[in-house]
Amino acid sequence: MGNAVTLIFVFGAVFAYFKNTMSWFTKLLDRINGTGGGVKATNEKDKIPVNIFAGMEGVRFGRYSDNNKRNRKAQCWYQAETYYKEKKYNEAVASFFEYLRDDAKDNVHFYPGDKGFTFDLIQGSRQVTGAGSNGNITATARIVVMEEQNLAAMRRLLDMNYNLQYTRTAIDDDNHICMIFQTDVASASPEKLYFALRELATKADKLDDLLLADFRQLKPAGNDLTTPLTESELNLRLRYLHNWVAETLALGDAQNQDAFSGAIAYLLAGVVYRIDFLLMPEAKMLAELERISALYWDKKDEVTLVERNQMLRAAIAKLGATTKEELAKNMFHSRATFAICPPAKPDRIRDNVYTANKDAKWYMENLYPNIAVAIVEYGVLYTHFIFSMPAVLTNLTTIFMAVLHPAFFTDCGMKIVLYNADDNKFREEEIKQAVDAALEPYTDKFRKMKWDHGRVQYTSLFDFSISFSEQMANLNLETKR
Repeated sequence: MGNAVTLIFVFGAVFAYFKNTMSWFTKLLDRINGTGGGVKATNEKDKIPVNIFAGMEGVRFGRYSDNNKRNRKAQCWYQAETYYKEKKYNEAVASFFEYLRDDAKDNVHFYPGDKGFTFDLIQGSRQVTGAGSNGNITATARIVVMEEQNLAAMRRLLDMNYNLQYTRTAIDDDNHICMIFQTDVASASPEKLYFALRELATKADKLDDLLLADFRQLKPAGNDLTTPLTESELNLRLRYLHNWVAETLALGDAQNQDAFSGAIAYLLAGVVYRIDFLLMPEAKMLAELERISALYWDKKDEVTLVERNQMLRAAIAKLGATTKEELAKNMFHSRATFAICPPAKPDRIRDNVYTANKDAKWYMENLYPNIAVAIVEYGVLYTHFIFSMPAVLTNLTTIFMAVLHPAFFTDCGMKIVLYNADDNKFREEEIKQAVDAALEPYTDKFRKMKWDHGRVQYTSLFDFSISFSEQMANLNLETKR
């Protein structure tokens, strides 16, 4: 991406936790406490079992990914395909919805009946409801209410229809702007159902926020399924949003804008992806992050990297001026059924991590450790922004970020500091236990997945970042039917 640095920057396309949900952190705690069958981490002094993520029960990071299925759920998909090929359509649909359901999130319900079936699923603030009868399947999501015709809004919907593959927008008898999917059961293969319902759910969830923000005459459709952040949660996210933006802009401004244009691009992109992974904005702010991410590629052949960095900087500075009231509209707790991005191929993950790490080494060798570590962080995080990542990699990335940003995790409730910069000390045993607990639930799905603790280096934050990220990039996540 200019000079010594190549920035792989693809634009695509919460912090969320749920009531009555056991997160992977909680399961990790069970393993450490012995209730989950795992090995106990101990304090070196008194050998008392340590709860590595105590205080963070129920907390999640990273965008929701439906690339999180355990082996049992994967078998439901294969069974649905078998039933469909045998023309056992009702059985195929039932197996499909069992695959789709995330039991911990309680996000999907399927109700078989004598004459057909009904179903519902949740995606952010929207609920998709549907039914199958007389050989047909229909699914609908209400988005907003348009009591009086709004030509500009209707034009927006008309333009949107041209880009939809499986669904369409419409207005029902109660003046609700809706999204609708219809098909005959004989054509409803598991693959078609997945991509059609994904388009319906993710577009509806995104569209309601954008329409309400752009057209004040429209009104909410009700049944908002999100939960507002508490006052303390909101204050925490606002503080770190402001701090990270200010720190990144200051570090970038301190560099030569021409000679270090590649490094500055890494810094600016990296803070966008950090905000996305750790703070998990939704609605208009998520769309703004995606717009900022896209700025690098706009007029790439006509605009220099220095000029594009200036555009990135201006947009990020505006993001850093977000008020508490604005933040409250864009950060909340929600449930989801589908990821908003496609899954990543392992070689893409590996190539991007190694490319960023290669660039980072130059800055470390030339005594720019802050920039070097930030580039490694970028290489890990950007795939989470543009791809639906396997849950095991999201969990490992969370451990990685807890080492790089211990103050944030401490403020989120974490009681153990995994890395102390003052004396360059790592909690090595606790990190190892956290990795083992993150891997264990997926060993039956990824039979060839191996992690070599001996390859992770604890000599410096940079060495840890390089070695840990490359262990993640090299995980064999091959699955077999």
